[in-house]
Amino acid sequence: MESLHRRSDSLLSTVTTAYERPLLRLIDWSDPLILLLGPRGVGKTTLLVQRLKALDLPPSKALYIDMGDLYFRENRLINFIEIFIAQGGTTLLIDEIHRYGHNTWAAEIKQAYDLYRSKLNLVVTGSSVVKIVNEQADLSRRALKYRMAGLSFREYLLLKNEISLPTVSIEEITKKQKEISRDILSSANFTPVAALHEYWLEGYYPYFLERRSGYVSRLLDSVQTVLEHDIPYGTDANASDPYKLGKLLYAIASSAPFTPNINKISQRTNISRPTLANYLRQLENAHLITSLRQEGKGISTLGKPDKIYLDNPNLAAALAPGKVDVGTQRETFFLSQIKQLTFGHPLFPPEITLPKKGDFVFQDRDDRYLFEIGGPNKSRKQISGEQSAFTVVDTDRSGEDDRIPLWLFGLLY
Repeated sequence: MESLHRRSDSLLSTVTTAYERPLLRLIDWSDPLILLLGPRGVGKTTLLVQRLKALDLPPSKALYIDMGDLYFRENRLINFIEIFIAQGGTTLLIDEIHRYGHNTWAAEIKQAYDLYRSKLNLVVTGSSVVKIVNEQADLSRRALKYRMAGLSFREYLLLKNEISLPTVSIEEITKKQKEISRDILSSANFTPVAALHEYWLEGYYPYFLERRSGYVSRLLDSVQTVLEHDIPYGTDANASDPYKLGKLLYAIASSAPFTPNINKISQRTNISRPTLANYLRQLENAHLITSLRQEGKGISTLGKPDKIYLDNPNLAAALAPGKVDVGTQRETFFLSQIKQLTFGHPLFPPEITLPKKGDFVFQDRDDRYLFEIGGPNKSRKQISGEQSAFTVVDTDRSGEDDRIPLWLFGLLY
């Protein structure tokens, strides 16, 4: 156990608090059980260690543990928790729970919560969101769940170029975009479109903070790990599944936005229809793709998406270099930023669907927004006559109320 204390202590020196993700301040750290979900590679470990630094307690009181540590090959988590509490521990930060080799993490976390919630705060993260979501049913009444996204365009500008921009709401963007862009461009020295196109290549994941090159290689390695380890673990897949999953993902990347024809995809990938539908769900749970359905179709069509995008523009650039056009990247960026608004905690979260006219509908309670995405010369022809309809254009600024610069949606979080 002393070795775990030393590793937790040494990790503190490797993480800076110069920048902290907004989520760090939004989490209610007093809750006895916190579940932190999110894609592999977006910085969940960094957030945990920053929390550990903020606590400023000795390892006997507050401890970070990685479930891939060899210690847990021979020792049960619940036994470790009991020893930790007996020695005065009050906060345990458990990283990458999916790497716990005994496959009983949910039951052990539940037991620890039921027995020790008055004494211990547990924070649990995992890159394998597939397994966490599957296991979570028994913890749904106990855990406070948060979702961590990749870096927004706003965060990228701050970390890469030290350009500090405000967070804005979708209401502010649709009602005051001219004033917002004018104020930003008068005070910040940067060219939004040029910076945005750089973000599409290397901005969603924080890999660019660690080295000047190798971003695509790091990202591809991460995707490979998801396909070979995370998803098979979550689906009890056999050894051939990573290859078929990769084949399916490449097919989507090469032709996104992808309109799925289940029969053709099944023939092309040699994956049965039921398995194919399951694989699409797993790829989405793993935050590699985003699937959308037509507006107003209802829940009867949940088995088959009407259009599939890659999760973010960095994946498109890495998985299918030279095969993804700028129009697709614009739509992928817009979707990747605005969908973060659907991951809150309201009973009826906002919804993104496909309209009959335009590219996307964002529905939030009684507010419905229609968006058509395009280049600087994009017209309103496709959405003419529609209520609360906006053309989102890839330009630095716009002089019209219903033509919004695309980069502004990168300030949503």
